[in-house]
Amino acid sequence: MSSSTLIRYKNKGFWINENFMQLLFNYLYNEIQKNHYIFSEKDNLVDDFKEGAKGWCKGYFALSWEEILKSYSDEQNLINLLQNTKIILQNKESTISVAEIQSIDVEDDTFKYLFSRKPFPTSELLKIIDVLIEMLQGTWNSNNYNMEINYSY
Repeated sequence: MSSSTLIRYKNKGFWINENFMQLLFNYLYNEIQKNHYIFSEKDNLVDDFKEGAKGWCKGYFALSWEEILKSYSDEQNLINLLQNTKIILQNKESTISVAEIQSIDVEDDTFKYLFSRKPFPTSELLKIIDVLIEMLQGTWNSNNYNMEINYSY
C-alpha cells in the first residue's frame, strides 16, 4: 500500500493515502481535457493531473497548484472544474465499480491490484473534492488534518 502524503495549498492541507488521490486525479484529468476550461498554464495543470492519475508520482504526490494557478480567475476555474467533477461523480451509483476502476488507464500495477476487490464509495471522493474546493476558496483552516477515507483494500 502507498504511503500518506500531505496535500497542500497556500500553507493549508491534509494528509491522505496517495492511492485515493490517484483515483480522484483520474476523474480530474478526464474533466480538464474538455476545451471549455481556460487556465493561464493549462498545459501544466493537465500534466499535473496526468502525472497523479497515471501513478508517476508515487512517494512524492503533491499539488503544484501554487506554481500553476496564476490568478484568481485560475482558482475560480479550478473550483468550477472540481464542482463539475463532483456532479459527474454524484451522478454515478453510490460506488464506483471494480470494473470501472480496472478500466482506468494507469501505469501503476499496485493501483490496479489495490482496487481489484471491491467497489469504491463515491462519497469518499466527494469528500476530497469538498476539501480541495475549500482550500482554493481559502476557507480550509487545517494544515495537518488526517483525512480518513472509509475504504479498506
